[in-house]
Order: sequence, then structure tokens, then C-alpha cells
Amino acid sequence: MGRNTFYRDRRLKASLVVLLIWGFVSLLHWLPETQWLIVGLTFVLTVQMLRMLIAKPATLVIESHTYLPQVSILVPAKNESAVLADLVHSLFHLNYPSDRLDIWLVDDGSTDETPQILSKLQTQFPALQVYQRESRGGKSGALNAVFPFTQGEIILVCDADALLPANFLRQTVPLFQKQAIGAVQVRKAIANADTNFLTRCQQMEMICDSFLQTHRIAVGGMTELRGNGMLIRRELLEKCQGWNEDTVTDDLDLCFKLYLIGTEIEFVTVPSIQEEGVTTWRQLWHQHCRWAEGGYQRYLDYFPQILTLGWAKEIDLLLFFLLQFLLPIGLIPDLLWTIFNSDRPVLFPLQTLLSIILTVAFIAGLYQYQNLRGLSLLWATIQGSFYMVHWVPVMMVTTLKMCVQKQRSCWVKTEHRGKTIYGDSASK
Repeated sequence: MGRNTFYRDRRLKASLVVLLIWGFVSLLHWLPETQWLIVGLTFVLTVQMLRMLIAKPATLVIESHTYLPQVSILVPAKNESAVLADLVHSLFHLNYPSDRLDIWLVDDGSTDETPQILSKLQTQFPALQVYQRESRGGKSGALNAVFPFTQGEIILVCDADALLPANFLRQTVPLFQKQAIGAVQVRKAIANADTNFLTRCQQMEMICDSFLQTHRIAVGGMTELRGNGMLIRRELLEKCQGWNEDTVTDDLDLCFKLYLIGTEIEFVTVPSIQEEGVTTWRQLWHQHCRWAEGGYQRYLDYFPQILTLGWAKEIDLLLFFLLQFLLPIGLIPDLLWTIFNSDRPVLFPLQTLLSIILTVAFIAGLYQYQNLRGLSLLWATIQGSFYMVHWVPVMMVTTLKMCVQKQRSCWVKTEHRGKTIYGDSASK
């Protein structure tokens, strides 16, 4: 399929989804007797929600500390001069046999001081390997370009602003002794969480995500790779033909590809990997629009194949696809009918469901991972819930934009400032 045909097919699917959702919501308003459909759907999703929220995640046990396969660490870097030194130092201080590490930095067409900094770092760390190329294909293109030169049985992908604890590989790689596990994602944390309201809320968002990921796995659902701090078996990457260069979120796309070839993805809360949170609403908007676009387009790209994953994963997908993507689209006609026809909102039960999931995830996650109690826990939950409202316009804009755009969105790079934000955290 040609690229123009590929994007046209996405636009057609996205437009069809919007028309179906708007038609369904209008039907519920026009013929009130059909509202039993939303009641039935809410009941099914409520059962799934309760199963997920009350599930007890399994405790992951490291079977052997002698399992030490070769690991290739890949770091795409475009204009990352502010953060590369800290990252490289953390990589070369990992508690893992140096002869079983294969560390690659990809200079993806940088125009700042990144090449010079990498050259100096190679003098300090002779085992550091640098692959230079002209930037094309985004992060996926950079990873695909360097992948043939790597040797590791396990591939670890990190962002340039990542900071890893010394025992990172000792606490994650042994999980691959279980043949059913094809990939592992670690919990992400915000290194500059104390900077302002936005960075504090991004930290809470990561905590909320960690709670949901572990509980989705506990009921046989799906988990998701998060790009930074994800480990994948080499043989499975080869089977997936590498990373998709026609997506803006290589990690979310790879999730579906891995599940479709029959493997499982594990999520671990210890260790965590640190990254830099954005500090302005403008940066947050661009970043989250990209995440939303990549998350949505994979459903368009891999439908109907994803209907072959088994009932547990399919109902998990239904819950999150409906509440994350379809509900925001449906709120537009629901609001219009409510205002101009003096109706009550028919999607209110689903909005309530989403609010319950997020509130419980915030409370439980902040209690577990940030050790908050009492009024501090309540206040943090209120702030986090208020912050999460921004996802509604993000999803609306993204899903509607995909109906008309002729190609994927241009990559808007997140700028990293390094130690000027991290402060002392970068040296810990």
C-alpha cells in the first residue's frame, strides 16, 4: 500500500468512526427508548471496571540472578546536548557485566552541540558507540537505522533525558526467563516534579498510569509500552519488522504488534526510570496531542486484527478505547442535543465511570507510590483530577483532526533543559 493510500485509509476510518459515534448519540436523544443501549454498555463496562480496580496484581519474582544475557541499549538523540552527559554516566554505572552491554547513541541529525558532546563522551567511555545519520522517520527511523548493528538478545530503549538507577537491568532482565514475556515496561517518574504545578501533575499522572497498568494485567487485559524504559526481545522485534515509521508513537504501535504475534508485555513498578517533565501548557499540549494521535491511529491501523486477542484483552481494549477516545468525540453531539433540545446528557453514565476509574487510580497510586495520607492525599487527588480534564479537548481535537489531515502530524520535539531543571536529582 502506498503512503498516500495508507493515510487516506486512516482518514476514511477516522471519519467513519466519528459519523457512527455522532449518529449513535443522536439516536439516543432522538429515540429515548433506545437509551437501554447505553445502560447495557455501562453495565458491562462497570463489571470490567470493578474487576480491574479490585484485582490484586501478582508479585513479580526474580527467578535467578545468574541470567545475564547481552543487552543492547538504544538512545535516539536529536539536539539533546543538555541531557546526554547525565544519561551516559548513568548507563555506564549500571550494575551489569560490561562485556554484556552494547550501548548505542543515535545522533539523529542534530544541529546543536550534540555531536561534540558525544565525541567527548566517547573519549571518557570508549565502549560508547555512536551512530550518526540524517534525521528522517522520527524516533522509529533512528531505532530502525541502528538496530542491525546491535547484538543484544534484549533491547532496552531509553529517551535522551532518562536517568536509570544502578540496579535497573538486574531488576528487569531476569523477567525474560519466562518465555511468555516478550517485553517489559518500567514505571516512569518525573525528575523535575517539584518545578511547578504541571510537573507535579505529570508525576501524579505517571503514578495513576502505573496503578492502571498493573491492574489491567491482573485481569488478563493489556498493558502498554511507554517508550522510555522499555525492554523487548530481539527476536520479537525482528518478527515485528522493527518499529513503525508511519506513526508518531512508536511504543504504542509496537504494543499491538507484539500482542498480535502472541506474546505478553509485563509492567514493573520497581525500578522506575526518571525523565524530564514539560514545564509549560504549550509543551504539554503538543506532547499530549502526539500521544493521543498515536494511541488513536493504532486502533484504526490494526482493526479488525485486534479482535483476535481473546475476550479478556478485547473487553479491556473496549473499556479504554471507549472512555479514552470515543467518549470525548461523543460529548460534542451530546452537549449540542442537551443545549438545543433541553435533553439530559445521555453519556453521563460513561463520564461517571471514567471519573471513578481515575479517582480510584489517583488515590490508590498516590497512597502506594508517593506515600501520601489524609488531607495531602485528598488535595493531590483534587489537583490531579483537575489536571486530567485537559485530556478531553486533546482527544476531541486529535480525533477530529485525523478525519481531515492528509498525513501524520509533524513531530514536535520536546525540549529538554537538563540540570537547570533537575537540580540535584540528576546526580542521584
